[in-house]
Amino acid sequence: MAKNAQEDPYISFAVDGSNYISSADLNISDNNVVTIDNLKEITEATENSALAHKNIINSEGASSSHTSVNTVLSTVSGFVGSFSKSTFVNQVSVVAGEKNEMKIGYDYDVACNFSDLKTPESIGKEAAKRAIDQLGSCTIRTGKFPVVFEKRAAKELVKSFASAINGSNIVNNSSFLRNSLNNQIFNTEISIIDDPLLPRGITSRPFDGEGIMSRRNEFVKNGVLQNWILDLYSARKLNLETTANATRASNAAIIPSASNFYFKNGNRSFKELIEEVKEGIYVTDLFGFGVNLINGDYSQGACGFFIENGKITYPIHEITVADNLKNMFSNLVVANDLTFCGQFNSPTIKVSEMTVAGSLSD
Repeated sequence: MAKNAQEDPYISFAVDGSNYISSADLNISDNNVVTIDNLKEITEATENSALAHKNIINSEGASSSHTSVNTVLSTVSGFVGSFSKSTFVNQVSVVAGEKNEMKIGYDYDVACNFSDLKTPESIGKEAAKRAIDQLGSCTIRTGKFPVVFEKRAAKELVKSFASAINGSNIVNNSSFLRNSLNNQIFNTEISIIDDPLLPRGITSRPFDGEGIMSRRNEFVKNGVLQNWILDLYSARKLNLETTANATRASNAAIIPSASNFYFKNGNRSFKELIEEVKEGIYVTDLFGFGVNLINGDYSQGACGFFIENGKITYPIHEITVADNLKNMFSNLVVANDLTFCGQFNSPTIKVSEMTVAGSLSD
């Protein structure tokens, strides 16, 4: 098959990768034995914790899992390396009801080390709270408002940005940021990191899928786009150096992708960010896929709360938040409440103005 394939001058092989850090140093492998019975107990405790709250009328399901993966990579250039990683997940989704209204709330946690998982009780409590807090939701009038994205919702913006600077999308001319390298994309307070060497990070790794030693990359520094997310192939196509972001699955081609990708903390507290808003939207959940990476158009269904005079007030639903990602990126600020859960992470984000569509007439 290889003999019959057309020659591609951009294919190359890694010559780096020696002296990589071990998975033990990254602390991403938990050797404690977690049995099926343990997972069953955790799942039941999580679900029971959520169901114990008033107004919670049903469960949509709970699950817990533990996976361990041993990776061994050998390349034609002579690199041989290995590492181990474990992943623990716990999640639950419940339904709150009052009169003829029902709302769904969920919560989850994911970690490489079992001891880092939130307790079943805290996950169940948060899922119940999210469902109950949305009871009595109403829609609002259409207008222009500041929009504050809760950390969990803000992750989606981080993910969209990572896709927009992915080397494959740049090579294929399918990103609205394709001509933005070394340009000011965000305000000067914004920096964005990809750190595969983050201790206990859920996507940490000592080397990438091509045997290149992992390294921390600052893709945005003081608001300026510094580089693309690159593997060897996309880097060579763009006449650049790889950023050691190659990812491979056992049955798929190598592609560039982010590891632990996040917005760095800003200078404002969450409370200060909310207090700056006289009238606006606090988004807690987003629905559907409404991002056009080619032109940057953004439009997603959302629910959350209305903000009045710097305070989070009543719950809202059936709204759509829309803008262009370039505008959003240039007009956002971040709080200082970053926490890590999963591959993409962010502090609370505020976008100064977006179009918010509701169904309430003036």
